[in-house]
Amino acid sequence: MQFHEMLNEYLRRLNATALELAEASGLSPAVISRYRSAKRTPAPDSDALMRLARGIASIAEQKGELALSQEDVLKAFRKALGYEEYGQTRLAANFDLLVNVLHLRLGEMARALSFDPSYLSRIRTGQRIPTNPASFARSVGNYTARRCRSAAERADLARLLDQEPGALANDAVCSAALERWLLNGEAGQPDSTFSFLEKLDGFDLNDYIRTVRFDQLKVPTAPFQLPSFKVHYGLENFRQALLDFLKSTALSRSREPVFMCSDMPMEELAQDMEFSKKWMLGLAAILKKGLHLDMVHDLNRPYAEMMLGLESWIPLYMTGQISPWYLRGRHNSVYGHLLFCSGAAAVEGECIAGDFAHGRYLFSQGKSDLPYYRRRADAILQTAQPLMDIYRDASEGAYSSFLFANVHEAGEYRAVLTALPPHTLSDECLTRILEKNGVSPSEQENIHRAFARSRALVASLLQNGVYEEEFPVLSPAAFEAEPPSLALSGLFCDTELRYDDADYQEHLRLTRAFAAGNPGYTAREVGRSAFRNLQIFIRKGKWVGVSKCKAPAIHFVIRHPRLCAALENMVFLVDERAET
Repeated sequence: MQFHEMLNEYLRRLNATALELAEASGLSPAVISRYRSAKRTPAPDSDALMRLARGIASIAEQKGELALSQEDVLKAFRKALGYEEYGQTRLAANFDLLVNVLHLRLGEMARALSFDPSYLSRIRTGQRIPTNPASFARSVGNYTARRCRSAAERADLARLLDQEPGALANDAVCSAALERWLLNGEAGQPDSTFSFLEKLDGFDLNDYIRTVRFDQLKVPTAPFQLPSFKVHYGLENFRQALLDFLKSTALSRSREPVFMCSDMPMEELAQDMEFSKKWMLGLAAILKKGLHLDMVHDLNRPYAEMMLGLESWIPLYMTGQISPWYLRGRHNSVYGHLLFCSGAAAVEGECIAGDFAHGRYLFSQGKSDLPYYRRRADAILQTAQPLMDIYRDASEGAYSSFLFANVHEAGEYRAVLTALPPHTLSDECLTRILEKNGVSPSEQENIHRAFARSRALVASLLQNGVYEEEFPVLSPAAFEAEPPSLALSGLFCDTELRYDDADYQEHLRLTRAFAAGNPGYTAREVGRSAFRNLQIFIRKGKWVGVSKCKAPAIHFVIRHPRLCAALENMVFLVDERAET
């Protein structure tokens, strides 16, 4: 039993609320809530864990459960937290998270600390334990405090260590805080990652199209006159240059793809609501025209800001016409750059970091300028890495090929599902479900083929690696309130095909039998999923696939190490059974 499950079980057994535990333990209700939902776990030797055990024992005494002593509760909690493996797992997990969040380079760190890079890599993955963990944590803390001194980096550190932004301004204080956190820190998950997934989970492209009237948008064809070349200074003129670029691109005859790359603080532009509306309308016109957009995102910014920026692009990603990219490594913090180009126009910008409002921006439609800017854009794309691959219904074959090509590699795989796994469902049970839902014979064949591919995929995966799946098992009350549907995201199908109770129980029995018969497969049953429309497939250390089941059915394969690490370390599911 995991820590959060044990905590919820104690509360159920004592018929106690989270508020009662907060009062008895002296911890805040928010902290108790994070512990119960597995968003955060206390360190095995922390004061917070001691308080929790004392609070549970106090409530037990009040309610006559004298068998629950503070020592017994503390011992049980520590066992659930893997106290005997604490020195291995806590330091490795926190070191890995630190490297990912701050883009630390192991080679550079190894040279500074006189370590072998492979030694650091093995510590990061938990394959090696430092001879002196405290000394190792102190060295890493000193290095990180010296290496990461910018305001943005210290802000990232403050979020990671759950401290106020100004608390880590001093290098010595920062180093000491890092040392303590590496050894004993609570492994939390960035709230901004969860927010991003929640927005993706609840997003409905059809509602969005109706709201912005994208389906009624007409791309104008009336002639207009813009200067072929103009130099702009200042923020207001820069806004106009960007709008002129969008207008020129939308109204031209060119079908060349559009390129956008900027490391400037675009949020200053977004504060002007009128500009934001015109900007989104211009982007919508470009996409309505059918042009493809290569967008190179700037990810060298605080994590929360990065995730907030990605949230704003969700509606446009759903069109399938955007390829998101990023540039590896940390780039200079002195200058800001911008390059937008299409077959009709280009905008080039430059500024000094922190002085965005006084930058210089060139707008050009010149026939000699456009090939130059296109070559620059192509050169950037050659060095850029895909932030994520996006698969819509037209790329079903490509997505399936990607999965089959990857599961032949040995490794660890994990899936977080909102329904029972499709690969464990028998053809006979599947046929009954389809017939009860009135599915046509031709569509039944398509669904049967999709489920057969799922079985073949998992069979191939288990030949080369280990696989863990997490999925909800509904209580009778939850099932009656809303009968679950088959998982059809792999088919790019928006249709909801509901179970009845008999078929649901049969599928659950088949899943448990599959787990019993396949030692490389682990099935983790929980009571309720954190999401309704998202399935998440993790190839540990490589990529994370996020599949949206409907509105629309779409798959995102995320490759950026920082995003992948955040998703890998998240706990997605909540055990509802412990709360009922």
